[in-house]
Amino acid sequence: MTLNSQRRLGLILGLALGLGFAVTSNFVNQWVMPEIPLRVPEPGLFAIILLTAAAFGFLGLLAAWTEESVPGILLCGVAGSLISSIWMLVSGSSNLSGTFALLLLVFLPRIFFYLPLGWLVRWLLNKLIQRPYANVPPARKWISVVASFIVVALLGLFSLHPAETRTSLARMEIILRDGSQATTLEELPRSLQNVNGFLVNAQGSYTYEIGSNPDVLPVQRPIVEYGEVEPFIIVKFENGFRFGCVFSPPYIVPACIDF
Repeated sequence: MTLNSQRRLGLILGLALGLGFAVTSNFVNQWVMPEIPLRVPEPGLFAIILLTAAAFGFLGLLAAWTEESVPGILLCGVAGSLISSIWMLVSGSSNLSGTFALLLLVFLPRIFFYLPLGWLVRWLLNKLIQRPYANVPPARKWISVVASFIVVALLGLFSLHPAETRTSLARMEIILRDGSQATTLEELPRSLQNVNGFLVNAQGSYTYEIGSNPDVLPVQRPIVEYGEVEPFIIVKFENGFRFGCVFSPPYIVPACIDF
């Protein structure tokens, strides 16, 4: 097989692995919590899946770019870390001051995720190209590819929100439904009574977004032990009204406020 054919095969393998991972990681929370209207980040769910698959395809191409395995694997690791780190910075914050310092901080650890991807692509290439398959049905050459696709797709299951977050989302849905039936401030659930304008503005469809830092919400909440999960849930209505809630253990009564 020529080097160009090897590169094309690396591209195809990367696209296939990326598609499996992207579908599972982006849909797992909807599969587990179909009744919870989770917010879909821009540019949309299917666009994100296509972009993820394209990124994996590009990394597969880089892994197969060189004749020797090691340079291709290293190239895949460095490029994957760079792409994912920049995406995290751009999508996670509009304030990019100190971008390069933060990029350096998150760059190196991510290499150790993408190096195995490069190794996997090269391993599959070796299975498909170098091993003799005389008297072996052609379909058997792809057993390793199918098994790898399944494993990578299953890795997407780790994108499922933690149990504490899922419990808080279910509780938030109950609170919001009770609040939608209230007509006076006294009838609102206790958690929503501190949300200014809820009775007037909480109209129409809404979605839930998982915030990354509950400390940005100016509310008083219980002090929890170090490392304890405190889900920060942002509720956004289609009319632009939003508020946030922090669920501290035991994840029953959140601290909410508009912001």
